[in-house]
Amino acid sequence: MNKLKLILESINSKDLVKALKLCNEYEKEESNNKHLINNFKGVVNFLQGNLDIAENDFLSSHLLNSKFEDPIKNLYLIYLKKNNPKKLLEFAKKLYEINNESDLYSYQFAYAHELNNNNKLALEFYIKCIDRNGANKIKALNNAGSIYLKNNKPKTSLRFFLEAYNSNKKDKIIINNLLLNYINLKDIKKSDEFFKLAETVDEKYIEFLYNKAEYKILNEEYDEAVEILSTNKNILKFKLSLIGLYFNMGNEKDAKSLLDSSRNEFKNNINFYNYIGIRSLYEGNFEDGWKYYEYRGSKLTNILNSTEEWNGENLEKKSIVVFSEQGLGDSIQFSKYIISLCKISKYVSFVVSKNIFNLFNNSIENLKIETIETLKDKNFDYKISLGSLIKFFYKEKYDFKDILIKKDEVQIENWSKKIDNSKPKVGLVWSGSFHGPNQPFRSVPLKSLDKILSLDINFYGLQNEIWERDKHYFENSNVLDFGKYNLVEIASIIENLDLVISADTSILHLSCSLNKETWGIFNIYPDWRWGEFDKINPYPSLQIIKQKKFNQWDEVADEILKKLQLKFNLA
Repeated sequence: MNKLKLILESINSKDLVKALKLCNEYEKEESNNKHLINNFKGVVNFLQGNLDIAENDFLSSHLLNSKFEDPIKNLYLIYLKKNNPKKLLEFAKKLYEINNESDLYSYQFAYAHELNNNNKLALEFYIKCIDRNGANKIKALNNAGSIYLKNNKPKTSLRFFLEAYNSNKKDKIIINNLLLNYINLKDIKKSDEFFKLAETVDEKYIEFLYNKAEYKILNEEYDEAVEILSTNKNILKFKLSLIGLYFNMGNEKDAKSLLDSSRNEFKNNINFYNYIGIRSLYEGNFEDGWKYYEYRGSKLTNILNSTEEWNGENLEKKSIVVFSEQGLGDSIQFSKYIISLCKISKYVSFVVSKNIFNLFNNSIENLKIETIETLKDKNFDYKISLGSLIKFFYKEKYDFKDILIKKDEVQIENWSKKIDNSKPKVGLVWSGSFHGPNQPFRSVPLKSLDKILSLDINFYGLQNEIWERDKHYFENSNVLDFGKYNLVEIASIIENLDLVISADTSILHLSCSLNKETWGIFNIYPDWRWGEFDKINPYPSLQIIKQKKFNQWDEVADEILKKLQLKFNLA
């Protein structure tokens, strides 16, 4: 053992040439400790930057003694440095199996899952690490928060970041993550607070510069944001944010040029797959679109983890559950694809949010509408998310009657007696959820519609959230507040209206699904659903009125005014 001690001392004193020489000498003499010597050789080669040789040394050591932890730990570091996520996961699993009570091994196993894009398992093991309250807890909190934030769940991510921050209020990584989180939540006050804090801690930190650009966008200082992003566009996420901002600003030429020159970079980085998917779907490149759309954050669920995902297998005698993992509008718009699924399977369950359960028809053959609560303890042969189901049936043609939305004739009749028929009846939705995707670009300041609200029309406000910027105007307008009703009642109200005018929200999808004449108000760069995809199966009752200039709604209001005057013969 003195010889092994000499090797270790040589490594610690950075005399790597001597250490390697000793290893080679003693390897010939030591038959019982070859696994130790091979591990030492791997350490020396690793420190010298000879990663391939070090990898072989560690593998040899592991082969000689599979229970010896050191080479497994070293192989984890090797594959981390070589950016080999599959191998990283393999050896992280070995370490976890050796000691599943170790907070370090839980953290490493979680991180390996994250790098393999298995966010569900990554979160599971990050939480195990957090629960063990060890040295890696703060890192695990930060990483778990980052997963939720990246997957558009800022309310959940905030809890993790705040717990990490309360443990270390000087960590610039955590401070910047909180800044970005508050920007995503559009919390101006907290964004201001953490912007100042992050700037004080390190104004040159690259993550702060990225957050600074996002902060400028939040505050509608778009030129300043473009300048920051352009200066750093050699970094992929800066470039992606710049492309998105160009599109949103209507600068399609620069956006497309930058995107087209960068597609291969994005396709080689899993963090940007979802954007490539969404953009491909918008352009009509459905082959790439559906493939990369599978990396959307909304698939981050814990529903039926042990059930196999459906990939087109024969369902004649099989059961399948479809869960709606996105917003209410998606549940409504894409529910028609459930009808196609029911034609090839006799056992289909469609899981929806509890608050819209009664909106769907539960008497269709082969179909049962479920909620998470009613799904408990049930087993299925396959599962699939509604967003993933689209790719199997999107080319099919649908009649407007091919919907799952049911009509409550009794409620419709009741509302017909409550609604004033002396004037034209128009439903109005000018903004979606304040924290929704691509906000505030797709929502209209209510004041911008002032000229149409002056018409002799009864306007029924159908949205349940009034933004702070609109509250004073709304309270002093002639818009009747019907937003307090649930979607089932809203559906019955819509049936009694002459027309619905809506921004891109769930109400727009509900109105169109009911085949009510609907005028959709869209910003200059709308969601992917309104690109080439919309041309395949458009809503027959929808007329699109699209913004022509970034952040300007005057022309949209003028067009609506003329159309209303013509439709209702108003002077």
